[in-house]
Order: sequence, then structure tokens, then C-alpha cells
Amino acid sequence: MTGRALRRGLRACCLAWLVACGPASAQEEGASEVRLKVRSFDIHGVSGLDVKQITSVLATRESGGLIPFLGKDRYFSARQLQADLYRIIAFLSDQGWPQARVTRVDIDKDVKARAVDLRVQVEQGPPVIIDSVQTFGFEVLAPRDQEAVRSRVSLAAGQRRVQGDVRNTRNATLAVLQERGYAYASVNVLEGEGTQPGHVSLYVIAEPGPVSTFGRITVRGNDGVSDGRVKSLLSMKEGQQFRISRVVDSQRRLYNREIFQFVSVNAEPNGTIGAPVPVEVVLTQAKPRRLSLTPGYGSEEKARITTTLRHLNFFGGARTAQATLRWSSLDRGVRANVEEPSLFRRGISMSVGAQYWYANEPAYELTTKGGRVTFAKQRERSDPVRRKQSLTTLSVTFVDEFEDYTVSEQALEDPAFYDDLIALGLNPNTGRAKGQLIALAVDLNRNTTPNLIDARSGYLLQAHVEQAGQWLPGDYNYREYTVEARKYHTFGPLVLAGRARVGTIEADGVLARNVPFFKRYFLGGSASLRGWGRFEIAPLTFSGNPIGGHSMFESSGELRVPAFGQLSVVAFVDAGNVWYESFDINLDDLRVDVGPGLRYRTPIGPVRVDLGYQVTRIEGLLVNGEPEPRRWRIHFSIGQAF
Repeated sequence: MTGRALRRGLRACCLAWLVACGPASAQEEGASEVRLKVRSFDIHGVSGLDVKQITSVLATRESGGLIPFLGKDRYFSARQLQADLYRIIAFLSDQGWPQARVTRVDIDKDVKARAVDLRVQVEQGPPVIIDSVQTFGFEVLAPRDQEAVRSRVSLAAGQRRVQGDVRNTRNATLAVLQERGYAYASVNVLEGEGTQPGHVSLYVIAEPGPVSTFGRITVRGNDGVSDGRVKSLLSMKEGQQFRISRVVDSQRRLYNREIFQFVSVNAEPNGTIGAPVPVEVVLTQAKPRRLSLTPGYGSEEKARITTTLRHLNFFGGARTAQATLRWSSLDRGVRANVEEPSLFRRGISMSVGAQYWYANEPAYELTTKGGRVTFAKQRERSDPVRRKQSLTTLSVTFVDEFEDYTVSEQALEDPAFYDDLIALGLNPNTGRAKGQLIALAVDLNRNTTPNLIDARSGYLLQAHVEQAGQWLPGDYNYREYTVEARKYHTFGPLVLAGRARVGTIEADGVLARNVPFFKRYFLGGSASLRGWGRFEIAPLTFSGNPIGGHSMFESSGELRVPAFGQLSVVAFVDAGNVWYESFDINLDDLRVDVGPGLRYRTPIGPVRVDLGYQVTRIEGLLVNGEPEPRRWRIHFSIGQAF
């Protein structure tokens, strides 16, 4: 704001104060008990922006709202109005009108109604227009990073010079330099004369300085977690090239452990320019024990309840111990798990778990007792300059579980299935089998989505290989391979999401005997082919009961369209099938469904309702032992289908 504009504004404020502080207003400030509600407050003479933008930063507000008797009463104060006149001038100057002034203030008091109507007349004056924007000093960056700098300049020729855009440009371009190691860099936006009065040329000038590294890391306030363990959880190390994103990532990592109630990671350059940047980590430890009780409901599992007890600093070292008790119509049981976040300070996590779990699926019932040990290594890459991020996880899991399972009653009642039960290694009279599963599984995941619960961009790749038998003891001998890919793309407010998953199981010797029945593939349900119910897509027995297969393929596509508020609509198509033999995938033989859906966004994820319609029916399919005439299914759940 120029000095002349400020003096004009001051004179206008004094005028308003004299008008407002007549005899009646003087009483309003203390002598009188009558308080006047602000019935209306109008600002006239504003163009080029919404008046609501101005009123949102003022202390003087209208009483009520869309529903007056439910709104908040706002009372008139001459002192507040005087301050707000300053704010109006400052706001307009910040938005590109430095010569703005208040020319008139009308205060109409209705003593009988105990109300006041306010009217402010503004003269904006001519705006400041940008003629050109040039950048200097960023030549130390790579060409692609220089392009990133230009994309972060939110100032453009022909636009009004808005101070908020000037600040954003300075901060955004400085962040690019700090991300590339220039911790001592500075950026200024200077103004030069334009081609005519009221026009300016802007120069974004950087002084990068030398490339710096992270210096000494100091940890303060930790209690119960060693300094070495805290440092092992950070994204940066002493002597590593400075990157401002590593500071932010380190703070997020420590918060995600949940053992710390307060986390502050500061890396402020000081001393000699170019010296290593010291890092200070300040922590306040939270209560380590957490108990949660989570109810829920889904169309497949019906009512469910999950109780979780966690200790976030189990025997110190930020280890996590967790016990989960769950009950639903689909599964129930108890699981316990202990996680070591950084084994030998090498960034490798180890998780040891045990469970007693019961699953009641449409095709079988399964009781699992045993445990698993998992070693995982994560590699997190974040490049905010080029707006890329990824999380790659490689894990190896050793499985030792005792399995007790029984096929469904409908399959047992099928006489044609008698020989198949024997081939499967099941008791033909009870449909029951037991065995010890000892397996080694390797998983590789790569995720570039910022939020997998409600993804809008990026992709997810997952690969799984599992070996049982051969050189491993146990009662089963098979190899399983599955691959899944998901991709999300945004077109304005629209989100296009796609998924494909393929898998197969092979065995040495008799396929049916060496692969436990519960490992077979079944499709259908709220997170699969939504035109069918859970486990309804699979090879059938002669009478029509799904028996499962050893190869599968499924795919889905969704178009997600925002409607209003937190509600959005979805159109989807699913396609897939299950085949009996290993490596037997025929894309000419797919089951297809289509349908609409609704999503309502909540803090725990979107609430989802889908209606799936079968384009290709499964002739002869039995559901609960009866022929199924319906060609549609309704699914209700929480979270996106994928």
C-alpha cells in the first residue's frame, strides 16, 4: 500500500469514527445498556472479486445467516468498524488495487428494533497489471528442474499483481532450490517499471549459494526410546545432501509410529553459508497403551465388531505389540503381533504374529492356528519438485499354520461330488480335512498413490509368489503366483480407476490333493465381480455348486463423478472368471457385470453402495442350494472397491 493511499484510508476511517461516535454511539461504548445488532452490512463499489472475500476477513458481520433464528447475533462496535475500514483498504491493496479508499460510511440506527444497518462505499482505483515475469539465478538447476521452477511461478503477464501470488511464487521457487540441496538459498520478487503507468515488470531473483548437507542430528525430549532408534526412523542421515522434503518425511514417519504425541523436526541453516545444516528433533512421548472398539456393517459380513489393544513401545525401542479380537458372520478369532521397526538399525522391519482364526465362507469353513514371521524392507522416494512419490516394499514371510477345513453342506449333499471329495483328500462323508501348511512367500509392492483408501492418481503394482512343499516340510506341495495392477487418473473433477488381477496355482503330483481347498480361487462379491455374490464365480459341480479353481483373472473399471457435497456417483464394469486347471486362462470366457454406485466420503473412508447387473449369466448356478434367478446384487461396504 502506498503512503498516499494509507493517508486517504486513515482520513476515511476518522470520518467514519466521527460519524459513528456521535452521542448515541458514545453511549454504545459504555454508558448505554442498549446493544445494536448488525442487521445488514453492505460494501459497494467493489468489482473484480467477490465481496464475500472481503467480509470474511472483517470483524464486523451481519447477525443471523440463512436461518436467522439459528444464526449468531452480531453487535455493532464503532471501534471494530474503524479497524475494519483499515482491513478493507489493506485487503484491496493486497489484491492489486493499491489506490483503493473508503469514500463514505453510512450508519443507520433503528433504536426501536435495536438494530443498525451499515453501508460502506469503496473507490478501488486502477489495478496494478503485470507486463512481464522473468526468472534469474536458477541456472544451477537441471533443465527439468528449471521447468519446474517456471511452473511454480503463479504470476503471469496480463494479470493483476496479487501479493498472495507474489508470496506463493517466492516460497514455491525457494522450495525447489532447497529440495536440490541449496539450504542457504534466498528468493526475492522485485518490481520494475512497466510499459505504462499502473503496470509493472516482475523479476523472480534467486541467490542459490552452495550445496549443503545435513549436519549433526540432536534428539530432545524422548523418553523410553533411544536416540539411536529415533535416528534410525528418520529419512535423513548426517552428511547426506540436504533436501527439505526429508525433513517433512521424517516428521511424518515419527508421527506415524504413534508413540510420540508431539514431533518437531527442524533443519534451520545457521552460521557460515554452506556449512552442514544442524537438525533438531523435539519429541513428547504419548501414552503407549491404546484400546479401540470398532463396530461396522457390510452386506457380506453383516454386523461386525473389532477390538484392538496396542502397546506402542513394547519393551522400548518403539516396538509395537497388538492384539485383535474380531467377530462377524464371515470370520472371527484373535490375532497377536509384535513388530520390530528397524532390525539391527538397518531399516528392515520384522513382524512376528500368531492367530486362532475361523472363516465361514460360502464354499468352506476354515480354522487356522499358527503363526507367521515377516521381514520387510521399504524404500520411500519423494520428489516434490517433479511431483513424484513412491513406496516400494519387499517382504519375505515364513508361514507355519495348522489348517482344519470343511467344504459347504451344499457340496456334501451333491452325490456327483463324492468322487471329487476323495480326489481332494477330503473325507467324502464329512467333507473335512486337516493339514500343516509350511510355506515361504515373497511379496513385492510398489505404490505411487498419495491416498490408497480413496485414490485419485498414481498406480499400485503387487506381485506375490508362495512356495509350499518340496524342500519345505508340511502336508501341501504347491506354488502360487499372483500379480495385480491398479491405475488411477484424474480428468478435472472426474476420476477414472482401473484394476486387473491374475493368479494361478500349480502343484507337483496330483493338483487337487497337494493344494488345500481353501487356497482355490473364487470370485464375486463387493470387492470383486459385483454382479454376483461372494464366491459365486468358479467352476461348478455337475449339480451347480461352485467348487473353485486354480487359475483366475479379474478386472474392473470405474468412473467416479462428484455430485454435491461429500456425495459422488460411480459407473463401473467388471469382468473375470475362474478356471479349474493351472495356467488355464481364457480371456474369451469372461463373466461381465455393469452397474451404478454411490460414494459418501467420511473421515474413515467412503461409504459405498453398488448395484451390479450380470451381463453374462452363469447357467445352472446354485446359491444356498437353490437355483438363483436374480441377475443383480446390491453391495454395501466402507472403502472403495479398489
